[in-house]
Amino acid sequence: MKPYFQPPRVLFVLESVFPKRGGGGAEAQVLTLAHRMRTLGIDVAVIAPMVPDGPQRASDDVGGVPVRRIAYPKVPMVGAAIMLLRLMRILVRERRNTVAIHAHIAHNMASVCSVTGRLLGTPVIVKLTGFHEISGGILDSDAGLPSRLRRHALRRATYVQATSGRIFSLLRDAGFADAQIRRIPNAVDIDRLAKAPKKVDRDSIRGGAARVGIYVGRLAPEKGLEHLLRSWKTALDRRRDIRLVLVGDGPLRNELEQMARDLHIHDALWFAGHTDEVGDYLHAADFAILPSLSEGLSNAMLEAMAAGLPMLGSRVSGTEDFVVPGETGWLFEPGDEAGLASRLAEIADMAPDTLRAMGARAQASVAGAASIDAVVRQLLTLYGLDRIAEQPLGARAAGHHPEGT
Repeated sequence: MKPYFQPPRVLFVLESVFPKRGGGGAEAQVLTLAHRMRTLGIDVAVIAPMVPDGPQRASDDVGGVPVRRIAYPKVPMVGAAIMLLRLMRILVRERRNTVAIHAHIAHNMASVCSVTGRLLGTPVIVKLTGFHEISGGILDSDAGLPSRLRRHALRRATYVQATSGRIFSLLRDAGFADAQIRRIPNAVDIDRLAKAPKKVDRDSIRGGAARVGIYVGRLAPEKGLEHLLRSWKTALDRRRDIRLVLVGDGPLRNELEQMARDLHIHDALWFAGHTDEVGDYLHAADFAILPSLSEGLSNAMLEAMAAGLPMLGSRVSGTEDFVVPGETGWLFEPGDEAGLASRLAEIADMAPDTLRAMGARAQASVAGAASIDAVVRQLLTLYGLDRIAEQPLGARAAGHHPEGT
């Protein structure tokens, strides 16, 4: 008789809308990792709050991943306290079936996971996304009492996941021990990006331009897009052979479109809006741009580089780890419009072969450090699933389970 196989269970805890309409870095990363781990025979489930602007189903299935949403009264402070108590009850109830808890934003839910996991003896990994924690969060040196209390609770986590060198340093400065910090970047599905589906016509994306730069992400204040438009005007005002494609949506879209008209560069820009076919747009471009004022580690940057594009990025967390000036892209200081304009002018005059060679190096860099299997292997080790991590992950995905797991 074939022995019964019970797959190891990992709980992903995400203090956010899930799934998030229009995408989101932490939310997209949760789905990417959950999909891959489930192909390896790991029972991954997501726990998230039932927020007013998200789905109102307590139990759900998102792309094959089971989701449990915690309902709570929509009353300030009281509702949050009830939601956190219900989270703790779920963790206690599921303790016998759970090998690890992975909290993906270092906030209130991650704090409860850290304390509860320590009491239950369940490994807890807390991932710092960067933007949430640096600006007013646990890594902000000017943070108030609530953030200091969260920081104290998060020190009970088994490991904290730093997605960049800057976050690693900030965790050290905040009093986290080196042995507790693990530097693991976001994961990128290299194979998916290498094979764009080609559902969107390449010529329509390029619009007849000889060279195309692309931005992918939310049209939001922290992305520094106003600086990009002014720098584009300065550097490329008379260059209508170069096009800027902005893929994504957000609160600044109308303002940015009006700004482009006021600067008289609107005919060189295309606001493509939100799309599920990002690969098509990346493969039609020649270089990518990320002018953010703040980041943790941008998924959009990793995906653009994985698609073979050199990256023009601001020197922020994560970007500075992957972009090597003159090798895989170019860097400028956040908000430095003169520096950004100078780099744009340089790119405009570069030979196509030079850009392609930089893009190939960018792709190799991301493939080596942030491919989905490389990241998953490191996470499995933190979960205590060393036997799975040591096996060829391709074989696991095909249904071969090592004995004893």
